[in-house]
Amino acid sequence: MEFYLTNAQVFDAEKGEFTQTSLKIDGKKIAAVGELPPEGAKTVDCSGKYLLPGIIDAHVHLVWDGTSPDPMGDTVKDGDYICFARGVAGAMDSLRAGVTTVRDVGSNDDCAIPLASAINRGIIPGANIIPAGGAIQGSYGHCPMIGFIANTEAQLIERIKRLKGYDIEMRIPPVHWAKIMASGGAAGLEDVGPCMYSPRELEALAYECHRLNMKVAAHALSYDAISKCVNAGIDTIEHGAEMTEEILLQMKENGQCWVPTVAVYKSLTESRGIIDDVIVNKAEIVTEKQKKSFKQAMEIGTKIILGSDAGSANFGPHPAAFQEMFVMEEYGMPAAAVIRSATIDSARELGIGDSRGSLEAGKMADIVVLDADPLADLHAFTDHLVQVYKEGSAVL
Repeated sequence: MEFYLTNAQVFDAEKGEFTQTSLKIDGKKIAAVGELPPEGAKTVDCSGKYLLPGIIDAHVHLVWDGTSPDPMGDTVKDGDYICFARGVAGAMDSLRAGVTTVRDVGSNDDCAIPLASAINRGIIPGANIIPAGGAIQGSYGHCPMIGFIANTEAQLIERIKRLKGYDIEMRIPPVHWAKIMASGGAAGLEDVGPCMYSPRELEALAYECHRLNMKVAAHALSYDAISKCVNAGIDTIEHGAEMTEEILLQMKENGQCWVPTVAVYKSLTESRGIIDDVIVNKAEIVTEKQKKSFKQAMEIGTKIILGSDAGSANFGPHPAAFQEMFVMEEYGMPAAAVIRSATIDSARELGIGDSRGSLEAGKMADIVVLDADPLADLHAFTDHLVQVYKEGSAVL
């Protein structure tokens, strides 16, 4: 179906500003920017409206329910079928809120992969999912209920090949990402501790992924884990508490990316009495370190993209991308840069920059329509949402 969105303030993701223009939508894609509709064409008058690319959250767990104080325990108790159903609900709720694409970085029994396939086939509606499957970890790892154990180099490579095999089995675009747990976590009772894998094992993992046109995300909080992952060529560092200036400079030079998930740790620090004190205490340490590192990363120019860790304990329902936006701004990132981190920058890092992340001709018509300027107040995303389009179809 062909139609026009006219008289709109359209966000230029590269410049970080709005320009009044129109969008021509043809089928699933944006056919033209600035083209005036011919007489008799179907139009939607967007006077006073602000149009932005669909939001991309680069770190979610759809099988978890963030309204629970213990989503990890719920995963074990509920099993695969309930978790899959929970993922369906999370993907739908994300889409309706304007989060049109997510990267799921940990699900029990690879649940997010068939979920992505079901959405791509049109069986169910929901946000576009880039699925990493279950997180790869050692026997003493973080959140084993959403992962697979790989203790040796051979087991790591076997797991990567299995992920690659889903391309054909699930009839989805290539599984571009694998996720590893390179350290312990704050949202768990284990010690953050040393890196779970040796430099040789990490290098073998990164080599195998890159050879197969895949990329690797690493949950890494400790300096030992972060530095080893950066040296091994891991593509994105998730969370990253002990991010030194040296590491941030090295990541910038290498083109590696930080997905800080600052809001979830701030939320955990406010959860005493709901979450175990061990977790709250660790989260307080992470939050203080992240505040400093976030400022340093912006000054250095290290790549940062938005990831929320949606689904985590006591973090609220899906989506959580907007909580992340608010905290990123609180920590010093200008609103335009925050939006970039959740649109064009994320799209490029996740490998979908040719099809999503900006409102340009030839890209998917994933569009968020607001009736207030988010550059003036990012709460426009939550308080002034008018419409969401996914691939040219109205959602609300």
